[in-house]
Amino acid sequence: MQIGNIEGMKVEENAAEAMAESCGNDIRQVLNSLQMWSCNKNKTSSNGGSSGTNITYRDLKERQSEINKDEVLRVSMFDACKSIVEGARGLSGSDAKAANASFYKRTDAYFVDYMLMGLMVHQNYLKVCGGQYNAVKVKGDDDGEIEALNDMSKATDAMSDFGMAEDNLRGGDQNWALLPLCSILAVKVGHHAGEPTGGMLPGYAEFAGWLGKNSTRNKKIRLLQELRRHMNYKVSADAPELRMNYLPIMRKQFKELLFCKDGAMVTEAIELMDEYGLDRDDVFENFDEFLFNAKDLKVKKFGDLDSKTKSAFTRAYNSMAHSSQALVAKQGAEKTGRKKASGSDMGGAELDVVDDDKVEESEDDEEDDIEALQKKFLKKGRKSSSGGKAKANGKKKGGKKK
Repeated sequence: MQIGNIEGMKVEENAAEAMAESCGNDIRQVLNSLQMWSCNKNKTSSNGGSSGTNITYRDLKERQSEINKDEVLRVSMFDACKSIVEGARGLSGSDAKAANASFYKRTDAYFVDYMLMGLMVHQNYLKVCGGQYNAVKVKGDDDGEIEALNDMSKATDAMSDFGMAEDNLRGGDQNWALLPLCSILAVKVGHHAGEPTGGMLPGYAEFAGWLGKNSTRNKKIRLLQELRRHMNYKVSADAPELRMNYLPIMRKQFKELLFCKDGAMVTEAIELMDEYGLDRDDVFENFDEFLFNAKDLKVKKFGDLDSKTKSAFTRAYNSMAHSSQALVAKQGAEKTGRKKASGSDMGGAELDVVDDDKVEESEDDEEDDIEALQKKFLKKGRKSSSGGKAKANGKKKGGKKK
């Protein structure tokens, strides 16, 4: 009302309350409605007053459909999901018009957030089915139990059809014309889950748990690909075979070495790591991500090693040079020369070998370069120190003259 008075509009108190209620108490939409009302100054109400300058309760009711916020937009994603999975509730004894209105309301609820509503329905529809089944089971109705199970099967089939339609909608074809079909199939899931009279979702609708599971899955796929790249020069296996056959055995080997009763066998563990191209993170972090069942989850993890053992392992690991393929790029090692093998030995194949003569020459050159650099630094240090002394003496002499 104060904003209307500042803008030259007289707003009645009951009209302001009705406007706030029609906009779902959204202050932004109320201000937008006031702006729309003030812009349409030429329109007159049925009683002859100017509805562009003043807002009365009667004028507001006449133009409410033009400025109010759609009811669907005021529904949260969780409330929309609940209305879909519960089906047609409260329609017993109603006419066809009320049934159609309920159907259209549920299809509109799907578009509150059509990007996630399918996952939300998938997360919650079985809870409604379970409630319907338990209700007839308490009564001891065998025929009712079979009917409830059949409805659960129909709801699952509808959910499967929804998945196929949404896959074509978001897949390579990008057939967005299937979006209304997806809304109908989501409503069909709730119709079968709640049965013709409608069901009830206990509590609030849960958020889609598939998103978290999919994130964990992608993370483990990425870690498995890293392990495969580290071990590809030693192990010839694809990612599933590496996961199923190699990792459990290797984890057992490292566990025996690091959790030894007589103390961790650090040197042997590092040698095994270098043999397969593994680094420290692979053993202490990534291996713990690939556990099979609840029994494996109860065993000791590499992250549970005491700090004393970890410190000893880190010191030993950093003090050694690791020439495995996984660490060559990180250490910046130079490529070795190629030496051709004789045809009688390897059939003319080329192998990466280290030329001992070149290695000795490079080591000698490095020693010469280090000695030369040391001499240069010594000369520069002497010059700078002597120059500094001369400057200091000059300053002292100048001070005495002054």
